[in-house]
Amino acid sequence: MPSEGCCTHLLPWSPLDLVVSNPPYIFRKDMEQLAPEICSYEDLVALDGGDEGMDIITHILTLAPQLLNASGSIFLEVDPRHPELVSSWLQSHPDLHLSLVGVREDFCGRPRFLHVQKSAP
Repeated sequence: MPSEGCCTHLLPWSPLDLVVSNPPYIFRKDMEQLAPEICSYEDLVALDGGDEGMDIITHILTLAPQLLNASGSIFLEVDPRHPELVSSWLQSHPDLHLSLVGVREDFCGRPRFLHVQKSAP
């Protein structure tokens, strides 16, 4: 479960035009397969995104209506499996008035960057 402080510290500065995040997004089952140098030097809390790597992502998206101005955007770096998961999650939460409006690929051609935008209710 994400910590209560995740993104809520931004609320006093809202509404924001833009939020950019590289949240923890690694699927928990994939954590044990990380390269040894990653496990040795990275804070594992900054990598572990929960069962489907979506714990912090969904927390950010849930706060988005309070964080963003009327047409504000969120840009997220995610796992290549996440564009479809995030799209489905957003469709199941229409009350948030958020849309996945863009997916960009990394240098290896994998879908890794999401553009989510707030729309008018």
